[in-house]
Amino acid sequence: MTQLSTLVLGLGGLWLGTELVIRGALRIANYYNLSQVFIGLTILAIGSDLPELMVAIKASALQVQGKEASGLIIGNSIGSCLNQITIVLGIGGVIGYLTLSRKSVKRDGLVLMGVMILWFLVGYDGQISRIEGISLLTVYVIYYLMLLYGEKVPQRLKQDLPKRIWQELIFLAGGMLLVIIASEMVVKSAISLAELWGVSQSFVAIVFIALGTSLPELALSISASIKKAPGLSVGNIIGSNIFDLLIPVGIGATISELTVESNLLFRDLVFLFIVTGIVLIFFSKTKGLQKKEAVSLIALYIVYIGLKTAGM
Repeated sequence: MTQLSTLVLGLGGLWLGTELVIRGALRIANYYNLSQVFIGLTILAIGSDLPELMVAIKASALQVQGKEASGLIIGNSIGSCLNQITIVLGIGGVIGYLTLSRKSVKRDGLVLMGVMILWFLVGYDGQISRIEGISLLTVYVIYYLMLLYGEKVPQRLKQDLPKRIWQELIFLAGGMLLVIIASEMVVKSAISLAELWGVSQSFVAIVFIALGTSLPELALSISASIKKAPGLSVGNIIGSNIFDLLIPVGIGATISELTVESNLLFRDLVFLFIVTGIVLIFFSKTKGLQKKEAVSLIALYIVYIGLKTAGM
């Protein structure tokens, strides 16, 4: 089997495993009557970001063994965020009507912008140390606890789970196992392809892996748009981007210090910051994301990938 086919097979496994995880988590969340935005920001964001997380853990393990893989971790993190805020949100906006409450724009949108500024600061010297990695994880834990108590989740969890929910927990566990196995295939084949093609790991991560690991978010966005559940779609994308910038990189740096390529920081991350600001402006309006604005986001993604490929 060629490295490219192994990569594609691994990405397929990541998608299928994530679908199983999300199915189980969503059924449990619905049983406890949690809000759409909360489900999107937390449960779906974490579930759909399992591929990014496992890629980071597997790549970090290789780093401990002396195999440089920082480009995969950081490139996949930034690339996934860019995919989600442009093409995933854009396609969802073309299919359906997406809105976000003013409260969520101010709270979660500002958190996302702040996280990108923090990320820039910790990576400015070209390294993300273990201490900085732990600080990224700490920021996410604080944010997550804020959401939990804002939704009064601890009180809701006092209810017992019905017997039928236990089968969803089995799906969830099986999905996680599949994601772990598939992530091993993705990381090893991606490193081999980067060496074979003579390109940087970050290029392979942004152009190929990030697109593949963003498939769960794309599927969720389309489904939520069709079912007229904008809170799930937009909440999932904002929550996923906060998660992607803090958890995979934070865990990766905690396991093994990461090297940050200057072009990722000063070009890709800055571009992500600008696009995110534009998206938040779109959602700050009463009418939400309009179709022409959604199309412009897809166009931005195409232009970005074209420039990335031309300058690879």
